[in-house]
Amino acid sequence: MADHDIEYTFHCYDHCPYGNRSAFLMDKHGLKYKKVVYGYGSGAKPEDCDGNGYEGELNPRTLTGNKQLPVLEGPGVPVVEGAKGMPESLEICAFLIARHQLVVPCATGRGDVEEWTKQLFETMVPLCMHRMVKMPVTDWAVDKDVEYYLWKHSKEDPDAVKPLSPEEDAALTEKLNAHFAALPALMHGEDCLNSWGWGMDDVLLLPWLRRLTMIKAAVFPPKVQAYIAQVGQQVEDYSKHAI
Repeated sequence: MADHDIEYTFHCYDHCPYGNRSAFLMDKHGLKYKKVVYGYGSGAKPEDCDGNGYEGELNPRTLTGNKQLPVLEGPGVPVVEGAKGMPESLEICAFLIARHQLVVPCATGRGDVEEWTKQLFETMVPLCMHRMVKMPVTDWAVDKDVEYYLWKHSKEDPDAVKPLSPEEDAALTEKLNAHFAALPALMHGEDCLNSWGWGMDDVLLLPWLRRLTMIKAAVFPPKVQAYIAQVGQQVEDYSKHAI
């Protein structure tokens, strides 16, 4: 079987930026895959999460033994004994790059991009927390999926799941848009971060930008908007459902 004829099965959550890394890489390089999306709570055992989990028909645990996505399955994909596929987004990317001999420059660790992304999280997390679960994707197919998502994040940061007031939302969105305005100056390529072409720096950043398209009042500079639009053929277009 020729490499370009291989079709993978990609198990993921639609909203997950880590799964989007692998999906966007496959999209950018024209690799074939069938996407299987799971409810976010599926596979969470009730005893592990204060009763907020459920097994569900499609269960990530059947793939690797853990509630873990993304997972890549297909001919020639390396798997450990007892697993059906390969987990970990960056390992999946590395495998695909090597197998298909893709030209994907490695991550540079650029300090300016790292600092820009770090500051992005200050507004992204509170703005997206409650918008996220209103996106029409399989991740939130039943109420238990939403309950598990909010429970999990409340354990990490109780303040993160508190809804914003309209005034707080507007102030954070204004700050976000000012931050977006600074991104084109960091894009040294025509449609990528580096002058030598699209690479792992883009794989790492694009999933977070795609997430922010769910904010109706977000204003992306034209160059950034085109940058986001180039990948993600198999993800829901959040901008159509933006809140």
